[in-house]
Amino acid sequence: MNITYSTKNLTILIWIVNLCAICASTLSYIYLSYYTYKETDNLLYSQIVLFSPMVLPVVFVGQIYRLSDRISPRTLLLLSNAVALLVAVLVYSILPTVALIAIVGGVAIGTLDALQRVGRIVAIKCYFNSQNVESTVPLTLTAQFIAGGIAGATMGLVKGEMMPWQAMLITATLFAIAAGAAFLLPKADRPASGALPPSAALIATFSQLMKTTPSLRSSFASFIIFVSVYQGFFNVSRIILPAHVLGLSEGYVGLLQAVNSMAALAGAILYYKLNKRGHRLAPLSMAGASALFMMTAAYGGGFASSYIAYFFYIFFFELAFFKLQSDVVLATPANAMPLVASVQYAGVYAGMIITIFFGSLLVEHIGLFATSMVFAGSYLIVMKLLSSGLKPVEQTV
Repeated sequence: MNITYSTKNLTILIWIVNLCAICASTLSYIYLSYYTYKETDNLLYSQIVLFSPMVLPVVFVGQIYRLSDRISPRTLLLLSNAVALLVAVLVYSILPTVALIAIVGGVAIGTLDALQRVGRIVAIKCYFNSQNVESTVPLTLTAQFIAGGIAGATMGLVKGEMMPWQAMLITATLFAIAAGAAFLLPKADRPASGALPPSAALIATFSQLMKTTPSLRSSFASFIIFVSVYQGFFNVSRIILPAHVLGLSEGYVGLLQAVNSMAALAGAILYYKLNKRGHRLAPLSMAGASALFMMTAAYGGGFASSYIAYFFYIFFFELAFFKLQSDVVLATPANAMPLVASVQYAGVYAGMIITIFFGSLLVEHIGLFATSMVFAGSYLIVMKLLSSGLKPVEQTV
């Protein structure tokens, strides 16, 4: 039986997949990280759990690319969620006995999450035309922000501290719903990329694409640097700020995640409305505003001031993020989208591993506020160097 899918129906299905899968993954990251911190009283172990999801997507970028190129977005999303469900049941069952299984869980769920992230970007490119891409990106990704808020609120609403079996039940249910929504997606009719390059030639193939597409090269580099630094700091601070700097309980860790999600959702809605009216935001200006609030939040003056500042740090981050992500999708040829999306997430994860690692070390020695100043200053310096390097190639913006 042939079913006709409208743009609205496709958006809703992808939105549901995003909502449930990201909610389950986010809950796992923050819960496993906090559980490790609580059980070991070690900040480094807690941070390792947070950056463990990013390791294998960097190491196996070639394999992720091949999967995303050979398998339709529908199948990729369906299988990723089904396997993630099984992983969640296994990890949470073992967690009370072996707390550091949280690291293994982070690695496994993070790898499946990376597959889904690539699948979602490829799906947007496949299911929507170029006129709808720039508005579809924030619209479909609003689910991501609501998901983060639900994940954070869930930790705060459970009476007492959330038990591993409760986290297992919630995440398994969410992954099951995401798999069901993915099953309802139609088969994607997308251009084949042709012969897949061997692993050794992957970098060369990608490099050649960058050389022949100047607009993509500029957008791609800007995106990687921005997300690596700003989201890297987010990962450094989302447990350390409430639990270590402010000395708050588990519920406030969840509340900060909810604040992050509300800010991101507000940014997505504003970006969508501005885009529909033809307004274009300058990513560097949004990044500058985000940096100011990042440092204000990290100062740790108190619960209210830190959490309000954190809201605006994420709000302006998202305004810049959507513009940079849309630029990457629009500048990428349709048949190269799996390759670019795979390398994009590998690049972001590699960058975030570096920023989280050094950020954690910096926090131990100079505190969160000084670390935020280092992050903000480093971003501005790198972007200045990047701008100077691209100036001979890029004549217009």
